Amino acid sequence: MDIVIIGSGNVAHCFGHLMKLHGHPVKQVISRNKDNARVLAESLGAESSGDLMDIHMEADVYLLAVGDDALARLNNDLRLGRRIVVHTAGAVPLSAIGNISTNTGVLYPLQSIRKENKSYPEIPLMLEASSDEVQKRLLALAQSISGSISIMNSEQRLQMHLAAVFCNNFTNHLIALAKFYCEQEGRDFQLLAPLIRETFQRLDKFPPESVQTGPAVRNDEKTMALHESLLVNYPSMAQIYPLLSESILQFHK
Repeated sequence: MDIVIIGSGNVAHCFGHLMKLHGHPVKQVISRNKDNARVLAESLGAESSGDLMDIHMEADVYLLAVGDDALARLNNDLRLGRRIVVHTAGAVPLSAIGNISTNTGVLYPLQSIRKENKSYPEIPLMLEASSDEVQKRLLALAQSISGSISIMNSEQRLQMHLAAVFCNNFTNHLIALAKFYCEQEGRDFQLLAPLIRETFQRLDKFPPESVQTGPAVRNDEKTMALHESLLVNYPSMAQIYPLLSESILQFHK
């Protein structure tokens, strides 16, 4: 399928290179940042532009790989008739691009993606479409670039997006806080690296609730009180620690 990509960020880079790798020519990259559009387009052998008025009108799929707020602007400014238009957002409903085309869809990559990556991890795709015919076309496209496809409506996709925030965004932030704490206290954060790797590697073998450890799951009030006493100068961590400890305790009751 011939593809036009609108956007030049992480998701645009990922989809663009996956499309090219699996035989789908990317004909054009459009982005308000003309330099970023040019860089991505050159890597894909495509044309580039910073103006929606230059958009090619003969592509099979128009991929809107832009931020959530930008989708609202595109819905006001872009008109593509019956051409297949797809957005990639987890927390935005299919209806958000309903003014652009009568044939719309969603291909949401349930993965943390960075354009700097030389290769991409496994990327499950959540698919939604405005009709059975559009779903059939998008399913063929999705199956050519990913081995994990799920058909989900907007509400179900939003639920998965929320779950992803818990297991990826929040987890990463907690590790960043641990690194900050170690740096402030003159401790070596790298000593925690084997523990961090083990924490995630064991999830390949066991459900997370079965391998929970720590003072909270044991209701070790003495140790938790000692920990909290060390957080007097770290107000954010001092708020998070008892909330998470109580959540762990109640969950395992």
